[in-house]
Amino acid sequence: MKIETERLVLTPVTLDDLDTFSDIITDPFVRKYLFDDMLLEKEQAREFIETSKQLFLQKKYGLWLLRQQERNEVIGFAGLWHFFDENKPQLLYAILPTYTRQGFAKEASMEIINYAFEILAFDYLEASCDTPNISSLNTAISIGMTRTNDKIIDNKAISFFRINRNED
Repeated sequence: MKIETERLVLTPVTLDDLDTFSDIITDPFVRKYLFDDMLLEKEQAREFIETSKQLFLQKKYGLWLLRQQERNEVIGFAGLWHFFDENKPQLLYAILPTYTRQGFAKEASMEIINYAFEILAFDYLEASCDTPNISSLNTAISIGMTRTNDKIIDNKAISFFRINRNED
């Protein structure tokens, strides 16, 4: 389930990537919004990877590591993940701070959206982010998502977005 873009190679995260994935999710910049600044243990990273592996086997989606083609460096991850007990997964992306503001989140997200529509035949895809996370809000809008709702969940402001599959 490898995906390539102009600048990125997306590969499903595996247990061989445990240290790298753990480094990403414990990065202060990434965890600030993605994990409410909670420092996760390596065992929790392993659980994410195991869940992703099962999702790929059962549903053909999960989490992909993002590697910059030019340097073969891991710069973050993106994918489809379940939040808030919803039936359908949401778009998810996390980019290490060194690689932000370079369009990588947008590039990876556009490929995940295309995968969801073309391969998985989803009619729509949703995403959510902490409302104060202006970068993620802007990314969602830049990839064509529409802000549909704002809610307070666990005393945190969350913004919800949606993009519908284009019908020809």
